[in-house]
Amino acid sequence: MLMTKIRFFLSTLLFALLLTTPTFAQKYKTAAGIRFDNGLSLTAQQYIKNGWTVEGILHTPLIASKDIGVTLLAEKHRKILFRGTNFYTGLGAHYYWQQNSVRDASDLHENVMGLSGIAGLEVSLGRINLAVDWKPELHLSGDQSRPFEWNGASVSLRYIIEKRERKKIKDWKIWDKVGGKKQHKR
Repeated sequence: MLMTKIRFFLSTLLFALLLTTPTFAQKYKTAAGIRFDNGLSLTAQQYIKNGWTVEGILHTPLIASKDIGVTLLAEKHRKILFRGTNFYTGLGAHYYWQQNSVRDASDLHENVMGLSGIAGLEVSLGRINLAVDWKPELHLSGDQSRPFEWNGASVSLRYIIEKRERKKIKDWKIWDKVGGKKQHKR
């Protein structure tokens, strides 16, 4: 019952945020840091153009996870509320190498490959980028005991390596005319 309510809330939130007008939202070109999900992962994002980024995630066998893997995602960012606060969605692929040596020899698992989706919120303050997202996965090959993973919630903490320049708004000098500034004739 609780999980159904959470999924309904997240779906409603996702739909509402998709209706916002797309704008250039990121305050960074390059950011990298750590991601807390089913274990401890490394994450890096690179701005491409028009609100699009590429994110790479290296899943490590540290803390809770027993496998190492990689995920590559293309993400579209949309500004919400104010500059530096974004909603983003994206798609990509993942690959996990199963470490059979740490499991029971009779329970061998194949490497897992599939598609990943992502939806999240992020805020950038100074050189720090904090993101909360949900990354479900559809496994197309490998361990088919769980072909679809719903529990991809995570928190990412990134350091902004390179900031983006803020675009200046062109106002066609309307404020100079309204404000009474005199136009110099040459």
